[in-house]
Amino acid sequence: MLFSDFALNEGIVLGLAARGITIPSPIQEESLPFSLDGRDILGRARTGTGKTLAFALPIITRVQPSRERNRLPRVIVLSPTRELAKQTAKEFTLLGGLEVVEVYGGASYTPQQRALQRGVDIVVGTPGRVNDLLERRDLDLTAVEVVVLDEADEMLSMGFQEQVETILSTTPQQKQTMLFSATMPRWVERIANKYQTNPKKVDLVGNDDAVQNTTVQHVAVRIAPNNRTKVLADLLTVVGPERAIIFTRTKRDCDELALALVSRGLAAEAIHGDLAQAQRERALESFRSGNARVLVATDVASRGLDIPDIELVVQHHFPQDSESYVHRSGRTGRAGRAGMAVVLYTNREERDLKRLEHDTGAHFTRQDPPKPNEVAEAAAKNAGHDVRHVPEGVIAGFRNEAAALMEEFGEDALARALAYIAGVTQVQKPQSLITGEEGFTTVMLTAQRIGIPKAVAVLAGALNIAARSLGKIKEVRGGGVVADVPTELVAALLTKDLEDVKVTRIEVLPEIIEERAENRRPSSGGYGASSGGSGGKRYGGNDRPSGGGNYGSREGGSNRSSGSSSRDGYRPKR
Repeated sequence: MLFSDFALNEGIVLGLAARGITIPSPIQEESLPFSLDGRDILGRARTGTGKTLAFALPIITRVQPSRERNRLPRVIVLSPTRELAKQTAKEFTLLGGLEVVEVYGGASYTPQQRALQRGVDIVVGTPGRVNDLLERRDLDLTAVEVVVLDEADEMLSMGFQEQVETILSTTPQQKQTMLFSATMPRWVERIANKYQTNPKKVDLVGNDDAVQNTTVQHVAVRIAPNNRTKVLADLLTVVGPERAIIFTRTKRDCDELALALVSRGLAAEAIHGDLAQAQRERALESFRSGNARVLVATDVASRGLDIPDIELVVQHHFPQDSESYVHRSGRTGRAGRAGMAVVLYTNREERDLKRLEHDTGAHFTRQDPPKPNEVAEAAAKNAGHDVRHVPEGVIAGFRNEAAALMEEFGEDALARALAYIAGVTQVQKPQSLITGEEGFTTVMLTAQRIGIPKAVAVLAGALNIAARSLGKIKEVRGGGVVADVPTELVAALLTKDLEDVKVTRIEVLPEIIEERAENRRPSSGGYGASSGGSGGKRYGGNDRPSGGGNYGSREGGSNRSSGSSSRDGYRPKR
């Protein structure tokens, strides 16, 4: 079907077509025939499937415009976050015809009060601020004809139950109520039973426990606990998304990670609940415009943030529960577009990952972190992309120096320039595959019977060093041991004849066996409870923010190309 097939006025259809919107999404197609007739709607659909237009179109069509001053609102739309409220209000404004006022916390009361006093058709707001305005008698909902609860399950999880019910109780009994939600917890069902009359149920999820968007590729990248930032920076360089959201657990993590990424040459902004509204809007505008290609966020941005074309979502720490993962990963793959959702996880969290797969229905492709050669190649291509897009008019002043460099270095002059643009100004040092620590190289020891004690004895004896000079040593699932050896001793080690023990240098870390479960710290519940280090690993050497040797780019430089990942590894799209 097309939007022109519905009972929408011609102006709305033409306006949608001008924006490239002609075909309704499933939730729109299923609900519009009934909502346009004034029926109550109980809609359940995966995150990012077009629920805003599903309720905005019938409202714009059915509510008649008015020029009366001091008129009371005839539509109230409740949103769980100020970001979603602003986006919903913007959608109504784009559709045109009705006066819209957005009300939310973190902003001054005065402009919102004045707008309401002048007269308004639609109020879009968060439950907390709407409830405050009701108590102050600045808002009167007695003339409301349509009520919308958007992302109702998120209002529950954010503690808005009481405010929502207070607001609904002030509206007329005779009205149209449209309730949209990705999941249907008991409170949402109770609200529907209490405030809706014979609603048309539109359920595009059904009995499937998975509420994931089917266009999202789910990837799990195994890391060492203290190597997250480097792996993340490498991942962003290799995948090269136009827009990516990185989710952190705390506000402090959010700020620190954004600064660390910027120091690695990746343009990033932070957004969390402690920021003033002006700061949040500036960060979001920078992200939307493409000036910052990475948004580092707490869950405030996963609940209702509707920015299309987000290609990559990364969970910097393992999500606390399946609902968090659903809403976070739902920021990508919207409106039928492909997207990738990545979880960084440690060996200890393998069982949690399997449980997350079971609870959400998502199938995770396991991948190791990007290899140094993959990162270097991607950084070079990103830099080359930037060079190709430098405007012709700005290069005149650089020709003389370019000629001098070509005379001095030949073709290497361009290679040096690309390396500098990519932020690679130091030779990449060898590092452990187990911990990421520089100065160590990981080798694998195989023999008919070998464990950690024998591996330590073999290595210390062959190299004539104290056992404490070795790095981390771990048993491998299926047999064998991996060990970190000082890099300067590896060449000599590989020439040694160790009789029944074979030593090889490895490029990919096999699945290692961590300490037994009874030796782990007790879990406090949730998927993320055991996210600490694996056996006291000595990470951190490469996790310091630095401009060189990490294959990041200068700000705005490395992530200009859209990218994708395959099952065989990360490959940027070129």
